[in-house]
Amino acid sequence: MDEDHPELQRAIAALKEGRFDRSFEIVSRQAHTGASVAQHFLGWLYHKGIGTAQDDAQAAFWWRSAAEQGLPEAQQGLGWAYANGKGVEEDAAEAYRWYRRAADAGDETARQGLVETAQRLTAEQLRALEAE
Repeated sequence: MDEDHPELQRAIAALKEGRFDRSFEIVSRQAHTGASVAQHFLGWLYHKGIGTAQDDAQAAFWWRSAAEQGLPEAQQGLGWAYANGKGVEEDAAEAYRWYRRAADAGDETARQGLVETAQRLTAEQLRALEAE
């Protein structure tokens, strides 16, 4: 599923119309098929509590599913979750790993997160992470 997929467009239209439950239903169905864009979107819906109860653990779960498929936006979201302990245990090294993947793919928000996270790590930790 890409960003132009008809189901994703229906989910976005439902959001714009204030039909949050419908948007969540469409995105959830597509996320369960393994579509990375839908998984990232579902993570965002859980994180914001749109169409469902707010649940950062579910957000992190879905961001991880999309991040492991290489979606930079999801990698950035997962980095943020680890950097802030939202839905996962706070872990600056893990945040750095995910931010770096997203930044390497050109995600500018991840670049800022990478810089901020690097400031929380020791020089030794940074060397080890860069060697991975």
